[in-house]
Amino acid sequence: MNPKAFLGATLIATALAVGTAAAQAPPMCHRHLSVELTPDVPNPRDLAFLSSLLTQPGFQLSWTGQNGSVVELDLVGPGPDDQCRAVIAAMRKDGRVQSVTVTHN
Repeated sequence: MNPKAFLGATLIATALAVGTAAAQAPPMCHRHLSVELTPDVPNPRDLAFLSSLLTQPGFQLSWTGQNGSVVELDLVGPGPDDQCRAVIAAMRKDGRVQSVTVTHN
């Protein structure tokens, strides 16, 4: 086989493989949230508390900061935007949460 033809075929095969892998990668949800909590939450940094705010498996909340009763959290998990919105909507219904604001994607 001609070396140039071989190189061209290799490049095309590699591009197709990369494109297929990228197309098969599941979408990820990543949001930064400002969450105002009720005063009765003793430790908003507690991993058990943060986990209790989540209703769907595979999602995680990470504490990034706090200003009074407002905590800054990163939400990460599998799925498209509708799953991300569903997790946030469920958090808003929690009795310990007064408000949730998505500060950036």
